[in-house]
Amino acid sequence: MSHNINIDASEHPVTAVTVYQQRAEVLRDFKVELVTGQSEVQISKLPTCMDESSLRVDGIGNAVIFDVIYERLSPKLTLTVPKASSEKVAALEIEEATLRRELKVLTIQTSILGDFSKSLTAKDVNPSQLVEFMGILEDKGTSLEEMREKTHKRLQEVQLEIAVERNGQIPSEEARKLATKVTVIVLAEQAGPAELTVKYVVSNADWEPLYDLRATVDASSKGENTTSISLNYRASIMQTTGENWKDVNLVLSTSSPLTGTNIPELQTQRINAVTDFASKARFKMRANPVTASMSSPPGAAMPMARMATGGMRHRRMMLAELSEDEEDELEARPPPMMGSRRTATKEGALSTSFHIEGFSNIPTDGTTHKVAISVLDLTATLEWIAVPRLNTSAFLQCHITNSSRYVLLSGPSNVFLDGSFVAKSTIPLVSPQDTFACSVGVDSSIRINYPPQSKKARTQGSGNFLSSSKQDVTLYTQYISVKNTRTSTVKLLVRDIVPVSEEQRFKITVLEPKKLGEAKAGEDIKLGQDAFCYWARKDWDTNEKGTVNAGNLSKGIHKSSQNEAPDGQVEWVLKLGPGSTQELMLSWEIAAPQGEKWQMR
Repeated sequence: MSHNINIDASEHPVTAVTVYQQRAEVLRDFKVELVTGQSEVQISKLPTCMDESSLRVDGIGNAVIFDVIYERLSPKLTLTVPKASSEKVAALEIEEATLRRELKVLTIQTSILGDFSKSLTAKDVNPSQLVEFMGILEDKGTSLEEMREKTHKRLQEVQLEIAVERNGQIPSEEARKLATKVTVIVLAEQAGPAELTVKYVVSNADWEPLYDLRATVDASSKGENTTSISLNYRASIMQTTGENWKDVNLVLSTSSPLTGTNIPELQTQRINAVTDFASKARFKMRANPVTASMSSPPGAAMPMARMATGGMRHRRMMLAELSEDEEDELEARPPPMMGSRRTATKEGALSTSFHIEGFSNIPTDGTTHKVAISVLDLTATLEWIAVPRLNTSAFLQCHITNSSRYVLLSGPSNVFLDGSFVAKSTIPLVSPQDTFACSVGVDSSIRINYPPQSKKARTQGSGNFLSSSKQDVTLYTQYISVKNTRTSTVKLLVRDIVPVSEEQRFKITVLEPKKLGEAKAGEDIKLGQDAFCYWARKDWDTNEKGTVNAGNLSKGIHKSSQNEAPDGQVEWVLKLGPGSTQELMLSWEIAAPQGEKWQMR
């Protein structure tokens, strides 16, 4: 006869946890006293959200694991409160019906009072009547609302009593979340202590990165637009597995355990004549397996020394005792996948793991708990970008190189500039040595003046002595003034736009900056020692958020001449020394046949 050993897992702490995205791997150690021969170690109150295929047990000591049996218990099978008499249930049902009627009447009364108050106008009542009605509305409305809340609360209590009387004691939340039992069959040559290591994957656990990005602009006289970046890399962890992770060795992983390991296989595609609706349906059914084979990740299994898994016969016996709804719910649970990840860093071929220093406490309360991963000291180049036609502010953007050995997952970031909070941003997925752009908001040290456009109209003649015609010409001039009040040199990109003609009879000629109208694709128009301009497209080198993503604003840009720039966008690149001011002018004229009307939109 087997020797039985019963272990309540909730009374034993979790040893270590590795948290992935949407999954976690839990490691637990149980010390047992074995007898000579066979022993059954029954470990109860394990998480319901456990993935059965991930369960593995390893033994340390003078014992051999013979079998591991997984069981997910239904709380209904362990009820201890007997069903009440039908008379008590009938009385509760009568009270429930009465409360429902009362709640319905109170709801109607509240609705009528509200509708009546909305229909009143100044011509219906005089001021004294209005004041009187407002008092009635306050008293009666408050009374009705209190009665509705009281009746609704009592109705819920009665409904709960009926459920208890019909079905017995309702299982607690803990009982529902810890309804898994694992039985380990152990064979020992001689009596003595042993240790069982149980490892499994659970769902209802997740982590995401959080960042504090602190930038300090280098005010050196060299004029190098650089900044020192302190990136506080943190993690926000949440879990509702039913188990409290107290004083555990915590690891966070950047791997994705939901990704399948099987290479998808292509299916043969066949061409058939589609003659009716049934044929169309068969054609779709034939195509669907391609998607299914690519999107359905298989369960992961990891071999272990002296490990055994099994118990499927027990699972089938358990399913036979459940209702159809419970069986469907159990079978429909998606199998969690295995993986690994988490401030020592361990890099694998496909992931990085961050080992959190010390011991961590993550209770199963559904709230977020923050832990520190590392503080990264990085450097970045700076760009100032202005679009004064839309906003006269200069926006500061950092191009940061991830010179650390950490993979930065995509996540929100609080941005601080020179010690002050300036913006909220998002850091994308960044591998080591990759560069990413991060906007740090408006820099008030760069002052831009963008006065209204000046507009002058005239009529001019054109042609020769054989044929002549007159044109209406409108001259537009836009001035832009930029001043750098910083104590360091900055590199500023300024954008503006010239209208684009959609019809040949309306001709646009750019006058200022000189030579810009005739500039060839990729040609810089030098405006001075520290300034030049060019034609550029809106999408010349932007990321998915529409912000500039180029380290050198003067080279490597997808430029075009005025005729090849469908957006008519002009860009200046200015190098502004401390306290310096730069004046820009954009001037163009629109010529149209005399009397022809046009509009700018």
